[in-house]
Amino acid sequence: MLAALPARQDFLLALPIKGESFLLRRAGKTVLVDGGYGKDKVAHVLEQQFRDVQYLDIVVCTHGDGDHVGGLPALLDNWGGRVGQLWLPGRWVNVVPQLMRDPVEFFNNLVSELDAELKEPSKQVCSVIRHADDEHGSQDYQQEIASPSVNNVLNPADEWLDDFVDAPVDHGDLPHEPEWFQRLRRDKEKLASDHTASRAIKSACRKVKYRQNRQTSELTSRIACYWLGLIETAQAIRDLAIAAIRHGIRTRWFDFEKFAETRQAKGGARGFLVPINAVEQATPLTMLARWMHLTKINRESLVFLAPPTRRRFGVLFCADSPLGDGPQYVHCFLPTLPPSTRWIPMVATAPHHGSETNKAAYDHLRKWPNVRVLLRAGGSVKQPGRSFLQQHSLLRLCAKCPRVGHAPMLSGVVGSYRPLSPLIAYGRRCDCSTSP
Repeated sequence: MLAALPARQDFLLALPIKGESFLLRRAGKTVLVDGGYGKDKVAHVLEQQFRDVQYLDIVVCTHGDGDHVGGLPALLDNWGGRVGQLWLPGRWVNVVPQLMRDPVEFFNNLVSELDAELKEPSKQVCSVIRHADDEHGSQDYQQEIASPSVNNVLNPADEWLDDFVDAPVDHGDLPHEPEWFQRLRRDKEKLASDHTASRAIKSACRKVKYRQNRQTSELTSRIACYWLGLIETAQAIRDLAIAAIRHGIRTRWFDFEKFAETRQAKGGARGFLVPINAVEQATPLTMLARWMHLTKINRESLVFLAPPTRRRFGVLFCADSPLGDGPQYVHCFLPTLPPSTRWIPMVATAPHHGSETNKAAYDHLRKWPNVRVLLRAGGSVKQPGRSFLQQHSLLRLCAKCPRVGHAPMLSGVVGSYRPLSPLIAYGRRCDCSTSP
């Protein structure tokens, strides 16, 4: 338990759960990034381990994998009015309105899309299935992205070296929510009930399992199995949106696709927590199939930076991102930090739990200045991989390591207000073998 930490002490800690969740305290404000699986009961972990944390200024969901989003709906309901903001992937805006207004029609249409794929699998679905990530069941596929020549550079005027800037973290300075979400708030009495949504979800699962049992080919069976994961993601998205409306939590939306077009990240809370591979805006509504908006694409995991300052170490939340785009993710999109920050230590969360499938991310991190600590959470017995283990120059901390058989343990770093003072490591150092 960290109740003994000074109330103003900065820290970054990976929660001792099976999924992935990080707690950051910075400048007296607290941020939770991802919430593990539903069974992890993150709300209970916070109450047991952090008695002095009574309010979450920001809760971030980086993407739709169950080990990141699964525990967030229950957390929002348990903490009620003690959450200030909810930051969400912009690609979900295409499914949220119908999920909340007419979940029966939504899931009927989703099953109809499955029937079409089972009859004649499309190249897109085949690509997703073919590149399925066997590390922990999340799917990904590579897409050739023509990266603009413009680098993702943080504005020199935003060097933040004079300590925390009073960014739009508090309610009074928040950007306006999208009009479509404001309408959902106004019409909350007309939204479908939890009971209606639950029945629609159970019905869709039964239909998909029935179709799965009838499949004779491996591909079509895997497509049906994949659809069950989409239903689970849709349920988590709906539950997050409903909890935000129920408890008056402001939402902010971060669009990966807009960043992919311009290579210019924008938004967030200046000097406190900013997106690295997204633009803060709601993704425009499109006519793409529903399954495309639910697909768990690791390359679109949102990445956020808590910038370094003279008094505070920096933090890079990598989620499951490869930290780059283009063929084989060779084009790094990590920003160029101001030269005056090069002496300030940085902590990075281990991309994709240390998975070797994210080798590109570790290649990018190796070339990024001043990352001194890799903090790893979640993962399976196949993780961490060689690329994570070969980061010999960095302090590697692990909250969970089923590969060795360790139980989850609170791990991370504690900072100081004194310039040039070292970070204090907390928890377990990586002791995996270097063998693959």
